[in-house]
Formats: sequence, structure tokens, C-alpha cells
Amino acid sequence: MSTHHRPSSRRAPSRVRAAAAAALALAATLAASLVAVVAPTTAHAVTSDDLTWSLSPKDGEQGDGRANFAYAVEPGDRLRDVLVVTNRSATPLDLAVYGTDALTTPSGHLDLLPADQEPTDVGTWLTLETDGGVAIDPGETVEVPFTLEVPQDATPGDHAGGVVTSLRQQVGDGALSVDRRLALRVHARVGGALAPGLAVSDVGVVVHPTANPVGAARATVTYTLTNTGNARLVPTESVRLTGPGASASAGGEPADELLPGAVVRRTVQVDGVRPTFRVTADVRADGLVVGVGGGGATTATGTAAGWAVPWALVGVVVLVVAAAVAWPLWRSRRARRGSSEPREVVANPVR
Repeated sequence: MSTHHRPSSRRAPSRVRAAAAAALALAATLAASLVAVVAPTTAHAVTSDDLTWSLSPKDGEQGDGRANFAYAVEPGDRLRDVLVVTNRSATPLDLAVYGTDALTTPSGHLDLLPADQEPTDVGTWLTLETDGGVAIDPGETVEVPFTLEVPQDATPGDHAGGVVTSLRQQVGDGALSVDRRLALRVHARVGGALAPGLAVSDVGVVVHPTANPVGAARATVTYTLTNTGNARLVPTESVRLTGPGASASAGGEPADELLPGAVVRRTVQVDGVRPTFRVTADVRADGLVVGVGGGGATTATGTAAGWAVPWALVGVVVLVVAAAVAWPLWRSRRARRGSSEPREVVANPVR
């Protein structure tokens, strides 16, 4: 007699090993293809309903056609100048006039101290020859003389402030007061060593996931920019992200000038970032000195590293590996079930 058996499944483990090896090779190929891709790389008029006025420096000893007040001074200097105020509306104006300090806001814009905050720098150097305000008839122009007196102990470098005109109005039932201000900047550069300086600190980088397994992502880079010197600076900023076999770069949004001591928080979006598991963000800030006489430039850099995991690609690889391993195991189990069924025995006829 002879018996016929169904095919044995003893070779299934070798098939499993071969499938797993093929899946790993596929994963390596996908990862290699990802790494190999490189990303391409005079104050104008202010209007309050029908109330309008404008400011300008008076032409004369300090200069003609000026947009604001700027002086090169020494400790102990005393100089005079004139603010011209014009009522361009058909309504009389009662304006408060005073001096105050300037500042750079955390978002990088120039501003003046709030009306209820006392100045400590240029605002204290200014003495206006008014009783705190001026009354101006419609179409009239008035001159407001003032004196800038530099303290004997004034530190070298740039000092910034402003001459402010203010119109305070009651809104609604009078419960709310609105302060409408128009100002001209006052810049004084005190003689001595001019030492521009910048610092980049607290750099952070976050790479946002993308749904495309081999696509580029967007990264957000944040950092703090500080004017550590004694000169006014206009910064130019750039950010570069690098990783294994890939790089991307972007420039920061144009910023107003940074006054000495200013601290601003910056955020830059960088597109075209390849998620190659780890990226490094390099920040560079170049500061150009502005003001009376210029004064050179300065540079600062900062760096940080962050994770850039290609989660979509990892998910695809995991699915491929899982499928490659599960398929031969399923075939092997099915073959074992078939071999355990009762065998059919066929007897040879006796001749």
C-alpha cells in the first residue's frame, strides 16, 4: 500500500525569516531615500473724529526739514529747540504736552511710556516752556519751546524719548476716558565709547508632524534677542535648520530698531524641513547701528537642537513590517492546520 500526504509546512520558518529580511530592507530603502532628499533651500496728522493735528520740529539752529529731534551731546550740555503744533481741524484743541521715555516693546516695536508712568531717562532731561498744555484755535499753529539738559553723569551712548501731545476725551456717558497721543521722537547720543552689542538666547525648535511619509514639514524656532550695548540697532535675523542630509532656512520678520537694553521675543517659521529624527537650529542676528553718526555693526548667534521624528514614515514602515511578518505566519498556521486533518489511505488492489 502507499499513502499520499499533503505538503508539509516545515519550511515556513525560513519563509518568515526571508519576509522579515525583505521588510527590513524596504524600511532601510525608504529611510535612505528620505535622508538623501535636500530641501531647496515729521509726525503725520492724527484724527479723532473731526479733531486733527500734526507735529514737526521747527527749522533753525538745530537743522531744517527734520523728521524728529536728534542730537549729539556731551554730559552737561544744554540746548534749546522748538516743537511746532498745528490744529488742522475746525474745532479748538486743548492738548497736554510733556516729555517721556521711549521703549522697545516685547514684540519689537517702538513705543513711549504710558501717560501714568514716570520717565527716568530722556523724559527727565526735557523741560517744556508751557503750563503743561496748549490751546490751539482751528487752523492755528503754535510753537512750544523746550530745553534738553544732559546730566553730568549721563552714560555714553544712545538715549531715546519723545515729546508728546495728548488729547483726553470722555466716551459715552463719561465713564470711559480715551487718551489720543501724537509724539515726535527725541534721540540723544551722549559722547563716549559707543559699544554696540547683541545677544541671542533661549533658542527653541519644534518640528510639526506632516501626514506625508516623505514630505517636508514646518518648524517653529523661537529665541530672545537682547540689545546688550549702548547703541540703537536695526536687527537682521536668519534661521537655519540642519539635519542628516537635509537643511532649510528662513529670515525673521523685519523689526523696528532695538533701543539699548531692549529684550524682544522672536518667532520664525521655517518651511521645507525634512524630519530626519534630529535637527539643529542656528540663529544669527546682525545689528546695524543707527542714529547720529552711525557707529558700525554687531553680530550674535545662538543654537538649539530638537527632535524631528518622521512619524508618518515610521507608521508606514511598521505597517509594512507587520504585514510582511504576519502573512507567512498566517500561511504557516494554515498549512499546519491542514496537515493535522485525518489522512486519506488508498489501498493498492491485489493482482
